[in-house]
Amino acid sequence: MDTNLLDFLEYHKIDKSDIMDAKGLSITEIKNKMKTNNILFAYNTTPCEKSGHTIRDRHSHCIVCNTAHIAFMKRTKATGYVYIAGSIIKNYIKIGMTTEDPIKRIGKLNSRKVGNTNDWIVIKAIKCDHVNMVEIDIQKALQKYKVEGEYYGDESIESVEIFRCKYNKALETVENYFRDKQINKKEEKTYLFNIEKYNNFRNIVNPKYL
Repeated sequence: MDTNLLDFLEYHKIDKSDIMDAKGLSITEIKNKMKTNNILFAYNTTPCEKSGHTIRDRHSHCIVCNTAHIAFMKRTKATGYVYIAGSIIKNYIKIGMTTEDPIKRIGKLNSRKVGNTNDWIVIKAIKCDHVNMVEIDIQKALQKYKVEGEYYGDESIESVEIFRCKYNKALETVENYFRDKQINKKEEKTYLFNIEKYNNFRNIVNPKYL
């Protein structure tokens, strides 16, 4: 590693174990090695079109042109909670993640009126490693129930975490994922035991998946 690269890693607090030398490797070889060894970044990659930088993340994004990708990738290794929340007003289920207390996270969601409602209740949360990756995979497993067109309150950012399904459908998906992937549950909390009303929701498939 040259001095400029070392300075970049130090400034952005990137651990050397999270980056690999891609010199001489094909794109497929780079991606396979990064995935197998859970490596987030690679240097000596194909230069980016904008400025010729050669440091990319696992998804081939240039992390020099857009350093926001650094924080996003670091989150994939974070330990936190995957939670299931529900809204009675909207008949929505939400699958999200947080590295803070789930109750505090739900409070913030309600204050921002995520999904155009402020009655979110956290029902269950599971603490695990690589929580961002777990969250994304579970959301993909439920994608046919995904709600489109709901935003983060007044922000022009569409929420990808809201679904039209029963609580039990979400719970079954979460439990199956942890079992099939053999992911260790560091902690498991049930915040709401009276869940009948959340199971009165309908499992509504998004038309694009019909």
